[in-house]
Amino acid sequence: MNQQVSFIIEIQNIDMDLLKFEEAVKEILKDIKETEDALKLEEERRGKLRNELLELNKKVDMEELNIKSYDERIAKMKDAQKLIQTNKEYNAMQKSVKDNESLKKKSEDDILSYLTNKDELNNEILHAQKAVNELTGSLAEKSEIYKKSKQELDKVKKDSNDKKALLVGKVKKEYYAVYEAVKRNKKLPAVASVAQSGACTGCYRMLPPQQFNELLSETLFMQCPVCSRILYVEQNNGAGSAGPAES
Repeated sequence: MNQQVSFIIEIQNIDMDLLKFEEAVKEILKDIKETEDALKLEEERRGKLRNELLELNKKVDMEELNIKSYDERIAKMKDAQKLIQTNKEYNAMQKSVKDNESLKKKSEDDILSYLTNKDELNNEILHAQKAVNELTGSLAEKSEIYKKSKQELDKVKKDSNDKKALLVGKVKKEYYAVYEAVKRNKKLPAVASVAQSGACTGCYRMLPPQQFNELLSETLFMQCPVCSRILYVEQNNGAGSAGPAES
């Protein structure tokens, strides 16, 4: 293998290892964001349920006041009935009593319905609170993991940059510039091996036979004519005997 390409492959390995580490840290951060979003939704849900419970309590209080008012009216009307002298007045008063008793019965039924809804809401609030507690705990754990991973990433970056600087010093500037350009345009890997068939493993296109044979000499710095990746031949892949013949 061309020694310059060998150095570049070592540089690429450092870059790829660092990239994997960075991607892992990004995944942790993404997970934290998703947990934060889920927590926000649960807190909003819990708040909405609590507001609904508050409104139900107000309705129960209102109906209890109505029942008290109906009881007072009914009591007064029954007392007034004792002083009524005509059947017409008595029947009219009796109707008013029954109307208020019906209204009282409706309020009592409404309260029973509200109380049932309150039980259901309280259960939902308990579940929402449990979810909030679990998500809050999970978020704290993930945040701590992210903090430690970020610190480790900073250390890995420093170590990687130190190792990379030593290798970059051994590579010709124009070759390293090619590597960086391909990395920017194609992303990693910027260096690709050539298969026994003579195909670039970066884009899977066949190299012209003459170019393949020149690559076997291990003296040339060569790029794929299709994808521009830096090429090399694995020394143990048998390409020297199995590659395409020169046309």
